[in-house]
Order: sequence, then C-alpha cells, then structure tokens
Amino acid sequence: MSYELPPLTTYDVDLVVPATLQGNTTEERIRRRLTVTEPYVVRQTIEQLHERGVNPALLAASSPHDDYFLLMFGCAFRPDPDGDSVPFKDAHIGIRLESPGGGRQPVALAMSPDTASAASGNSFRIAVSLPLLGVAEPSVEYAGDGTREEQHTTAYGLGSSNPEWLLRELPGHPLTGVWLTVAVCAPTGSPVVAEVIVAASLRRMKVLRSRAELPPRLHTIDLTSIAQPLPGGPSGALPHGAGGQ
Repeated sequence: MSYELPPLTTYDVDLVVPATLQGNTTEERIRRRLTVTEPYVVRQTIEQLHERGVNPALLAASSPHDDYFLLMFGCAFRPDPDGDSVPFKDAHIGIRLESPGGGRQPVALAMSPDTASAASGNSFRIAVSLPLLGVAEPSVEYAGDGTREEQHTTAYGLGSSNPEWLLRELPGHPLTGVWLTVAVCAPTGSPVVAEVIVAASLRRMKVLRSRAELPPRLHTIDLTSIAQPLPGGPSGALPHGAGGQ
C-alpha cells in the first residue's frame, strides 16, 4: 500500500567553496544550485522492516524492543537560473547518527538508493527495479556496444552510524537529484540525532569542491522529536517518488 508524503518545505542552499593556498584566495559561494527538502521521519516496527526487505542478518542483531525509524529527504542539483551551465561532477551525502550521552549508538539498517549503474551508449530501456526497502520503482538502464557499466550511485556504511551516498555524473546520466531513505535502529527510548552533510564538486576549468551550508533544521535532525506514526499501516510502502535519481 503506497502513500503520499505531506507537502515538504524546500530550501535553496548555498554551496561554499573554501579558500585554499593552491586555489581561491577568498571563499566563493555558489547560489541557487542545490535544493534540499525538510526531513520526514516515521517510526517503524521490526515487522515492518522485515516486510520492506531489510537485511535479516542486520535485523537479527537488533532487538524487537529497539526503536526503528525511516528518515527521508530529497536533494536536487539544479542548473544555474542565471544561465551558468557548469555541471556537477559528483556529490557526497553523509549522515552521522548519534545518541547523545554515550552507550550503544544508532545504526543504519538499510539505505535507498543502494547501488545503481549505467553504461554510456545510444540506446536505453526502461526497467522496474525493486530496491532494498521493498518498493518497485522505474529506472533507466543504458546499454551500448563496447562500453562497460559504471556506478553512478553507491551507498556506504550499512550497519554503521555513518551511512553515506556517493553520486557521480556519467555520460548521458547527469547528476540531477535523489530521494534518500535510511532505516535507523536505536536503543529503546534513546534520543537519536542525525547530522547531515552534503558536499558537491562542479566542473569548470578545474574541479571546484564545495560544501552545502545547510540551515540548522536540515543539518541536525532530532528523529525522536519529529518522528510520526507510519501512514498506511504495517504494509505501507515507501512514499511516492522515493528511491533513486
């Protein structure tokens, strides 16, 4: 059973290129190229995560009495509204999960998207894939003679407190946007904070490496205080649009 997210506020975020000894002598700001939605957090049961296809080995290592959450938000990498056509080369989106006060720390049980690849060429086909969290979604698969597939989306840190996604542009597959979902397990009753970090590189005459200047409500997310009951019941699917680039 699918369900729609409520309207989420979006924020245009500056990308900051720091001053370096070998490059810019002053900080540079790249404006209106990154949009981030506010986070949406819902509580889950271990049974719901089983239904979503979360790795049984990871679930077996946790307790049915632990707290479980889905954290979801979107990032869009946009053309410059003033006509700057400089493309994005890659982006890193990391989440540091923490329960302040020490003790056992929260971990990522599942990440969506997980891994996606494409090959350069002149032909493509539309396919339906079933990502880790159990929702069928459309994807575009490129195929070309004499080419090899390359990953444009890679998830790292499954089972750790520091999950991260690497997004890369490929020929015919520009870096545009992504909807991110992470399933989190935390000790019962513990506060859970997710710190979000977004870094991106743009290709000019040289590669400019920047970091997003996220406002506090996007940078530090208190899962326990904003989490909502899951609409749609135990068999509810991920929100419409969740999944990949």
